Amino acid sequence: MLSRCNTILFVGILGSAALGTAPATASAQPLDIAAKSCGFEFTWSTPMVTSPQITALGFAQCDAPPDEHTLTLALEYDNHGRWENAAYRTDRSIPPGPPNYTSYETSAACYAGKWRMSVSILGNLRGTPFAFSDHSQPREVPSSQCPSR
Repeated sequence: MLSRCNTILFVGILGSAALGTAPATASAQPLDIAAKSCGFEFTWSTPMVTSPQITALGFAQCDAPPDEHTLTLALEYDNHGRWENAAYRTDRSIPPGPPNYTSYETSAACYAGKWRMSVSILGNLRGTPFAFSDHSQPREVPSSQCPSR
């Protein structure tokens, strides 16, 4: 079962919340947030190495479908202290409700170094925009698994 990340509603400003912590919500009007939430999880806690590739995989489902849902799953690598995209996939489909889900995957050529997965979700629920972003724990890939850059 997916852990749930309540839809984050905006009142004039954008925000984000960390998955796995208490949900954050803001609303100009009372809504039944629990019935209007989507959940996302990374399949693994770090990217998976299947040399010569590195892969990010996640899945999402929504209790109630939002009007819009744009999810971008990315693989990022540490370039001298700055996270940069190596690959990403954007999907605009609406995730189904439980017990079904939508899977997301992206892969890149694997190189030694520090990698992580990231997700960004933008959408609209009953006329109210929402956003969510998160990233996995970093994974140090040794040169014994993938070549150096």
